[in-house]
Amino acid sequence: MKNLKIQTSPSILACDWLHLEDEVRRAEAAGADMLHCDIMDGMFVPNMSFGFDIVKLMHGVTKMPMDVHMMTSAPQKYIEVLRDAGAAMITIHNDIGLSDDELVEALKKIRACGMKAAISLRPKIPAESIFPLLPYVDMVLVMTVEPGFGGQKFMADMLPKIAAIRYEADRRGMDLDIQVDGGINEENAARTAAVGANVFVVGTASFRAPDMKEALDKVKAAAEKAFLSGL
Repeated sequence: MKNLKIQTSPSILACDWLHLEDEVRRAEAAGADMLHCDIMDGMFVPNMSFGFDIVKLMHGVTKMPMDVHMMTSAPQKYIEVLRDAGAAMITIHNDIGLSDDELVEALKKIRACGMKAAISLRPKIPAESIFPLLPYVDMVLVMTVEPGFGGQKFMADMLPKIAAIRYEADRRGMDLDIQVDGGINEENAARTAAVGANVFVVGTASFRAPDMKEALDKVKAAAEKAFLSGL
C-alpha cells in the first residue's frame, strides 16, 4: 500500500461529445493520470455508450493511458480488439456468467496482451467474491453507484467493501490499486481514500467543473491526505 499513488481518471461519459478531441486534450492538460472509457452494450447494463473505434481515436490524440471499463456481457471476446485500439487497462465484471476459472483465463489473457487487468464489482456484489481473483489483477474497481448511467449519487454504504478489499490486499502483501467510480467528488474521494481507495473516476465533477484542473487537484489533494492517514 505504501508504494501506491493517488490517481485520477476522468470519465469521458461526462464530456462534451460534440468536441471530443478538445475534451480529451483538456483532461490531459488538467493533469489527469488516465482516461476512463465506459463501454456499455445495452445488455449487461441498461444503456449503450461507444465502441472500440472511439477508444482508438482518443488514444491517437493523447498520451494518457486508456482505462477501459467493459460494462458488457462478453468482454473476453474483445481483448485483442481493445489492445489494438490502444487500451492500457481493461476492467471486466465478475458477474457476467463466467466461472472463476474462465474469469482467470480472461484476466491472464489481458495481461498476456500487454495490458493491466482489473475486476469490478457492482454494489450488490460482496467483496469476498473477488478474493480468489486478486492474484490475477492489478486493480479492483468498486462501483459506488449502479453502473450504466453517469451523474448518480455516491453510495456511502460501499465504504466497508473498499475497506475489506484493502485489508485483504494488505494481508496478502499486495500493492493493489483500488478504483472507485460513481458520484466521486472532493468530499467522498477523501472518504473512500481513508478506507483504501487510491484511483478515482471523476465524471461530472471534472468535465463539468468551471475549472477542470482545479477540480482534479482538489480531489487528489483531499484523497492523498486521507489515504496517508489510513496507512
